[in-house]
Amino acid sequence: MADTTARQTHAAAVDRDQPETLAVAAPTTDRLALAFKPGRPALICYLPLGDPETGDGLPELYRDCGVDILEIGVPGSDPYLDGKTISDSVRRARHAGINLRKASGLIAGYRAALPDIGMVWMTYPPDDPSGLVDAVATSGVDGFLTPLPARNYAALARELKQQSVDYIHFLTHDPKLKDVEAAVQSSKGYVMLQANPGPTGIKPVVLPDNARVIAMLRKLGLASPIALGIGIGNAEQARAAVQMGADGIVIGSLTIEMLLVGRSALVELLTSLREAIDGS
Repeated sequence: MADTTARQTHAAAVDRDQPETLAVAAPTTDRLALAFKPGRPALICYLPLGDPETGDGLPELYRDCGVDILEIGVPGSDPYLDGKTISDSVRRARHAGINLRKASGLIAGYRAALPDIGMVWMTYPPDDPSGLVDAVATSGVDGFLTPLPARNYAALARELKQQSVDYIHFLTHDPKLKDVEAAVQSSKGYVMLQANPGPTGIKPVVLPDNARVIAMLRKLGLASPIALGIGIGNAEQARAAVQMGADGIVIGSLTIEMLLVGRSALVELLTSLREAIDGS
């Protein structure tokens, strides 16, 4: 009955061309925490929202292939840390009309269909963030991520917290101490650590050894789960990331690349990643 009401409210709001306000109830469980189970690393995968070349029905496909958290890419400001694959996908979505209102409505539909899976709104905040917090909160996501220092977005993080949305801290491959301290003090959900320096889409032959950085983060008091992402290009590197001490992995450009080949290629990728990190 609750799911039916949510879907009806969502549809009515879209018809009125206005943000919906009642589509998603506050979560009663911490979906992000549940994604990181002892002995089972979390699989976090980028889902391109509204990219006409990647098609529909992706949330269910991801879920069925063992993905624990959907990192949903939403167009925002210049995606400076992303390589061509993700930048092109974001551009296509923007040209297809994806804005804050439409993104919030689409994701609210994902939440109504998949009430148990973790979801994170990933974007580069626009210069004018008006309406961003309301759109994120209304969508029903569990977390918000931008690949920028969290200390620069303290006010945004506080507003999101008031709406029961975790601000996910992003740490560069060689993080600054002040960014680590901020993550130790206020990170929620998990922390994303850049596995490979440089933009997304670059796949090193050998993944850099992040074990030292992960150990340093733990020594400095970081208690949140650590998800390693950017530069993981295959199942072997995914397994290596977990062996370095990561609690989960993040796969971005590779998901889009496989989608552009075909859905069977994406299913094969996600299945191999799940098996690799489970057997690590």
